[in-house]
Amino acid sequence: MKRMDRYVLGEMAPPFLAGVMLIVVMLVGNTLFPLIEQIVKNGIPFKVVAKLVVFNIPTLLVLTLPAGTALSASWAVNRMARDSEITVIRMSGVSLRRLFLPIFLVGLLASITAFVVADRVVPRAQHEFQQTQGQMLSYALQASPSLAANKVFTFEDYAFHIREIRKDPSGDPNKLQLYGVTIFENPTNGGFPTITTAQSATYNRDIWALQNVVVHHLALDGSERLEIQAAATTLNLRVPLMDIASSAMQRPDELSMAQLGRRMRAMQSTGQDGGEDFREVAVNYYMKLSLPFVCLAFALCAPPLALRFARTGAYTGIFLSLVMVWVGWNTLLLTKFLGLGGALNPILAAWAPDILFTAIGLYFLWRIE
Repeated sequence: MKRMDRYVLGEMAPPFLAGVMLIVVMLVGNTLFPLIEQIVKNGIPFKVVAKLVVFNIPTLLVLTLPAGTALSASWAVNRMARDSEITVIRMSGVSLRRLFLPIFLVGLLASITAFVVADRVVPRAQHEFQQTQGQMLSYALQASPSLAANKVFTFEDYAFHIREIRKDPSGDPNKLQLYGVTIFENPTNGGFPTITTAQSATYNRDIWALQNVVVHHLALDGSERLEIQAAATTLNLRVPLMDIASSAMQRPDELSMAQLGRRMRAMQSTGQDGGEDFREVAVNYYMKLSLPFVCLAFALCAPPLALRFARTGAYTGIFLSLVMVWVGWNTLLLTKFLGLGGALNPILAAWAPDILFTAIGLYFLWRIE
């Protein structure tokens, strides 16, 4: 590594570390302050509060690494430009692209770090965070907590509506308890489907054990032709219900990118790829990669902007980084909500901030160079 690269990295290191630590502390406080009354009133032990803080840090770290990258890049370039060091380096024949290369590499390294943390650490930490927050708010876990409610999906010649899906009381991960089951079986010769209703059912590896069953056979005009009642019946339907139910147990931010991808494919195979739930999964899937790489986008954008406005003041670097983070965060929220609402393609909704800041950075670098 050349002396110039070490010098630039040395200029970046203090503001990067200080910025990340300061913002993490601020966000931790933002997490705790709304809960202080609950903590004091209920006498929640310090150990539980500490767990809440610790398990929330990985999520906060993913959010603060882009801010630390923008702050350190802007600060370093602003300081070097005000002292005319960049002018001297350029006069020696070094291009801006070469001078800023260590900053770009820091942005890439921060992006990779943020992605690994977001994909490997955050899902488990976020799950524990939610569990700890539930303890603090005195949420009692029932013996058989509800996994999903009012699930509607299709599979091959069947359509299903299940009012409620619960874990099996025995704890068997291959079993589910279903309530308010309605199965629509499309006839091969056209006409209206055969409708099977059940007050409850047990699902075990594609085997549906229905209780209090009523089967409605409809005529071609839609009227009821035949009704058959039974206390219980068993159906062997090869439907990936376990994938749907198990995915409903966890929020998108508690899943890795691979798990979100499997959930997307399961929802596509069951005809759920046009609904609100699918858009939420798809947007979170693509954001698992796009959010960490905002670090690289900021590393590309901050140096030329800081150089462009360096002569306006000693604190321009800090101001530019704050503006970048504010614009980036609000752009991310806006495009995410547009993606969740169906106004934007999930891929574009997730990658819009990265594209925006990369384009701005490359444009100003080209103009200044």
